[in-house]
Amino acid sequence: MDALTIAFTKRNHIQYLNNLNARSDKAGSIYGIEQKELYRDDNGKLRFKMPLENFRSDAKRHLENTLVSIKAKNKVATININVSKKQNGVNKKIQLTPRGQLHLETVYGSIKQYVSKEEKVNASFTKEQIEKVAKKSYREALLARLAEFDNDPKKAFTGKNSLDKNPIFIDEAHTTKVPEKVKTVTSETVYTIRKDISPDLKIEKVIDVNIRKILEGRLKEFGSDSKKAFTNLDENPIWLNKEKGIAIKRVTITGISNAVSLHEKRDKDGKLILDKNGNKQPIDFVNTGNNHHVAIYRVPVLDKDGQIVFDEENNQKYELQENVISFFEATTRVNQGLPIIDKEYKKSEGWQFLFSMKQNEYFVFPKIEKREKVNEETGEITEEENISFNPKEIDLLNPDNYHLISPNLFRVQKFTIKDYFFRHHLETTVENNNELKGTTWLRFGLNGINNVIKVRINHIGQIVAVGEY
Repeated sequence: MDALTIAFTKRNHIQYLNNLNARSDKAGSIYGIEQKELYRDDNGKLRFKMPLENFRSDAKRHLENTLVSIKAKNKVATININVSKKQNGVNKKIQLTPRGQLHLETVYGSIKQYVSKEEKVNASFTKEQIEKVAKKSYREALLARLAEFDNDPKKAFTGKNSLDKNPIFIDEAHTTKVPEKVKTVTSETVYTIRKDISPDLKIEKVIDVNIRKILEGRLKEFGSDSKKAFTNLDENPIWLNKEKGIAIKRVTITGISNAVSLHEKRDKDGKLILDKNGNKQPIDFVNTGNNHHVAIYRVPVLDKDGQIVFDEENNQKYELQENVISFFEATTRVNQGLPIIDKEYKKSEGWQFLFSMKQNEYFVFPKIEKREKVNEETGEITEEENISFNPKEIDLLNPDNYHLISPNLFRVQKFTIKDYFFRHHLETTVENNNELKGTTWLRFGLNGINNVIKVRINHIGQIVAVGEY
């Protein structure tokens, strides 16, 4: 539109607009331009004369057929030749160079923490789950009940054998029984980082309980003003042991919930240090940062007994599942000579690969309109959905259909686990205005992308491929 405006703008148009106050002088040049270049429409308003008879309608038609192309972030690594000097010449080594940030800068440590919670005894209480029960007498009684039913937790702890209907007593007098909810204790890995004490420190993240209490006391002493409590620590130290002169300057806090190890533990000679079970000990954990792509699969729906579920018309039911791959993992797959997108993922379990989504890749969405339907007999008003545009019913490669495709064409803006954001291909901002949701941007989970079609758009705005490419 800007290009059309500039192409058909004359200098006397600009001169006229800059000097509108002079157009009343009928002897002047501005009045002459008005007589030559402008006309009055049916409502008596002045309009610039169009260079073509159907200029507005033709421009509108071409604009509606314009598809904006943005390059997708496909590259993971490129092959480079690294050259280094040696005594009698140079060394040349072919290496893969990542085309993005593999992980965030912070490197974390890790510790094991015990986590306890109350859980209801049910069909999930397998032998492994019962081993987590904190109280020994409860644990032994539950294991004994499970053994009676051939280690089948469904038979042992549900239906007529649920603990409310068939209690498990732990004494001969039948005075004490296993409660319906028991306390379980598990260990989980927590990724940690050392941080200087400062006003922005989140005390609840401090690992050491005693240090956390000292910091809470310090904050309370200064009226919950963290700026006063945690500044000038050289002049006013936070003492861990004042008699021995031990002050707290740095603390260990929890960091991220998921991380990837960069290295394994080694001795000073570079040999691996294995744990008591002979396993490698990962160290130096990092946040892998941005995701590279998410692969979408079609998976058969199974009932609680693991049997395939069919609908009323005896058709097999399916659902969508995903596999989110970070840039770090994608680079690892390239280095191992594996395809970046794993189309064989869980194929043995019935998973069927459909398509992948990367940032700035394009998808055509069906347009679903909701309308009210009135029951003539009862007068009840219900809402029904009607598909007014179905991308499966038109030729997406035909340029004559671009004006139909354009309102429903969206690119991938960003995504996390089961949460996908799309931006309309003509939209230039990334603001999530709720009033424009469904028009300029979309947000869906797995169910919302069930009927989308992936397309590839070349650098001049033409759809050149439909489906995964």
